Amino acid sequence: MAAVVPATVFVYELDPLYIADLTDFIAGEAILAGQVVAIAGTGVAWTVHPANGVTTAAVVGVALHSAATGAHVAVAGPGTVIKVQNGDDTATMEAGDIVQADVTSAFGCVTAETDTTEHYQVGILLSAMTASGQAYCLLTPHHYINDGA
Repeated sequence: MAAVVPATVFVYELDPLYIADLTDFIAGEAILAGQVVAIAGTGVAWTVHPANGVTTAAVVGVALHSAATGAHVAVAGPGTVIKVQNGDDTATMEAGDIVQADVTSAFGCVTAETDTTEHYQVGILLSAMTASGQAYCLLTPHHYINDGA
């Protein structure tokens, strides 16, 4: 597997099928339109970065436009139907597959769900996704499991 390089592949779908939730955040670093974004892992209020699983916490949605560090960025959240980018240039996925933020190297992209904690869950694919391709995804909220402790 080779990682997709986001700066060369993001061709954001300018007409999302449905936007259910929209929130204004601050870009903690440069963000490209269409990248999956997450809250800064250091807990900086209202600040998002391309999701990476290293310095970011939970995923909040998909950036609707590009933004420079410190600029405002509109983020589509749960319930939205929007295209997301496959972070792998060899793996394909099918409609119904649960996807998570790519936490290896194609930051801001998605891969098949493997994180059992579901911290990086993005949503459910509504159509097939080719290697290095894009597909429509229903953005879903994270599953929070409270063991009663």
